[in-house]
Amino acid sequence: MVVSNSVELMAALVPENAGRRIRVRVGDYSLTLPLTVRDQVTLKGEGVMLFDGAGLPTGFAAGTRTTLTMTANAPGNVLTLGNGVTVRGIAIQDLAGRVGNSIGVVSRDAGDRLFATIAEVEIVNPNTHTIVPSGPAGCGVAVLTLNPNPGGDPPPHAGAAIAARLTRSLIRSNATGVGCELFAFNFAPAASVSVALTGNVVVGGIIVSGGVRRPDAVHDSRAEIRSQRNLYRNDSPNPCVPQRLGWNAQRGSGTPVPLPISETERNALRIHSLDDRIEGFTTAVLAAGGRRFFAAPIAGPTTDNSVDLQLIGTTITTPSCGGATLVADFRLAGALVTGASLVPGDGNTLRAVIRGVTGSGSRSSAYADVLGPTGPVSPAIQGTGNRLKIAGNLQAFARTNRAIDPAPGPEFFASRK
Repeated sequence: MVVSNSVELMAALVPENAGRRIRVRVGDYSLTLPLTVRDQVTLKGEGVMLFDGAGLPTGFAAGTRTTLTMTANAPGNVLTLGNGVTVRGIAIQDLAGRVGNSIGVVSRDAGDRLFATIAEVEIVNPNTHTIVPSGPAGCGVAVLTLNPNPGGDPPPHAGAAIAARLTRSLIRSNATGVGCELFAFNFAPAASVSVALTGNVVVGGIIVSGGVRRPDAVHDSRAEIRSQRNLYRNDSPNPCVPQRLGWNAQRGSGTPVPLPISETERNALRIHSLDDRIEGFTTAVLAAGGRRFFAAPIAGPTTDNSVDLQLIGTTITTPSCGGATLVADFRLAGALVTGASLVPGDGNTLRAVIRGVTGSGSRSSAYADVLGPTGPVSPAIQGTGNRLKIAGNLQAFARTNRAIDPAPGPEFFASRK
């Protein structure tokens, strides 16, 4: 099936065409409504992606660009992908001020199983990341298990398993706001999300979590990110203002808005990074086993959540910003709290393997069992069993990594010998 204008494209994406291969001719396709790509559809544009000497994408060749342009302020994902969908050779231009994401790979019901591939795609999303009642907005790619009506019916999509593969693509964000090129979260219990990224240029940050309550309970959920040979880059005109996060990773947390919730517990996040580059952010990697934003009665504790972080061959380059304390290669903790007197909960763990990593030199990196807004919190309010654990010992860490200053203290290593 071949389409050459917006009317034909919308007509092709009907349920009856599930499983079809749809070829989208070169051109600009104006969209006034979000589109759903049905199960097993291959949506292929005629864009020919170009690559630099490192094999990373730089954009489409002249005369081949196939662009879906959102022209109406209609909420939702520009494209929502069904199970077995492949999108290739297409550019997506989102509309400034619109509430939604460029691509959504999201659960449709409890127990849903969904896998989608995004290959050689260019996404331009000019919007700042925000949280709205339906979930995230302003993101390039959102991979989610959903809670479609927080606190009401229909219930969260418990037991759903959602996966996406993103390869050789270029994702660009708002250069001055909060970047959200990838948002991968569970808003449902006993659920999972997984994302594999290879050879992409991600211009902006990624935000990932094993489980977040909104306000229904999220427990026993899993998230996995596998990242290889990607470039994560901040293109802000001034890399020091505003402050921007490269990787924002936490296993379990409440919401950053004051919703009444109880505990968030037994969620897990695994991140495996091989030969990635993280460049230009004021904080390259922020990771914690659990995070608590508010005290009771607004929010209960965050308990028994974990993150396994593996960084192998990663290169981190943060700006010096005149030696400002706001700049860090790492902020790693068993648990994070937003207030210095807030107890996070118990049993949250960040386990890290850091090998062959090159850092930026002297920066204000922080390592703690429990980290607050200004540094490690007092032992009296740390809770019980919240731990940062780094594989090996300090001597091995110094041998196998370069320019990470300061290094973690010896108390955080699994072996203190």
